[in-house]
Amino acid sequence: IEIIAIALLTRKNVFILGDTGQAKSAVINLFRAGITGTNQFERLMSKQTDEEALFGRLDLSSLIPGGVPEEILEEDALYQEMRRDLETLVLNYRRGDASFGQQLELATTELERYRKALSELHGGEPRIITKGKLPDSHIVFLDEIFKASDGILNALLTALNERRYTNEGKTIHIPTISFFSASNEIPNFTNPEEKILKPLYDRFELKVVTEYVEDRDARLTILKQKQAAQGTAQNPSAVISLAELQAMQDEVLQVRVPDQVNELMDDVLCELRGKGIHISDRKYFNYAPIAQAKAWLSGRDTVEPSDLTTLCAYLWTAPEERTIIQSTLERMCNDPLKDRLRMNFISVWTA
Repeated sequence: IEIIAIALLTRKNVFILGDTGQAKSAVINLFRAGITGTNQFERLMSKQTDEEALFGRLDLSSLIPGGVPEEILEEDALYQEMRRDLETLVLNYRRGDASFGQQLELATTELERYRKALSELHGGEPRIITKGKLPDSHIVFLDEIFKASDGILNALLTALNERRYTNEGKTIHIPTISFFSASNEIPNFTNPEEKILKPLYDRFELKVVTEYVEDRDARLTILKQKQAAQGTAQNPSAVISLAELQAMQDEVLQVRVPDQVNELMDDVLCELRGKGIHISDRKYFNYAPIAQAKAWLSGRDTVEPSDLTTLCAYLWTAPEERTIIQSTLERMCNDPLKDRLRMNFISVWTA
């Protein structure tokens, strides 16, 4: 839950790995239900999912001579007002009031004249109808994303990384804050057929592994809660608006990162690389927003060493790396002075 919050505060993408029945999709859906004023898009991916299903279809009216793209007509306030007036006149005329005949003719002529003017301004340019699709959404949940077909892979890569989509030579800006996905498996990247999915996997900066509930008392508590809530809808207990989320994002950027925290992060980098964990310079140089968000969620305006422990979700690539990374972060960041003294002692003793 914390990683989902951090992702939305920092505009990062999240991938959740876990077995079936571990509430991966449920947690994402419940969290995003608490953000009002956002356009949201969800799709269960498969080999049959095509670009139209994700990014919208070509508006054929935009290619017909004299046609006007539907998007233009929907967004034009004057056109919509003239259309409503015409609908009222038609309704009155149908009721047998012939006095509206002349008005009906004039309104029809005016509407057609205005439509032709819009055609001169906007016609002949291919347009994609994106309403209700991914390019129109602030939060996107693409479940089982690795089942996407090769045909839409490049479009997904660009959307996840650069927040844009190009079709018919036109590039569309995507306002998505965060992309989410969940799966019970990671592709075998050593397999030539699945290796093509590696860049897609890398586009999810934050990764989480879920587990079944291990504690008996916790299991029984959850069981009783679910039995008591049978038949009742799950609604978020608290909501925030899109504007509030954007204000929070601005506040996170103002959280200070002290030099000693940067130095500690460099120590962590060297330690993990020394243990054979691959961490790219790009990932290292962009760690700060994650730590800033963690500090902000804790009610502080300055990053502390302990905030770096949350970076485990940011630093691991293969699931088996998690244990090494987490233990290293906890040892070095929960009590960094003690760990630094220990390392100095080892260095002196070795010398």
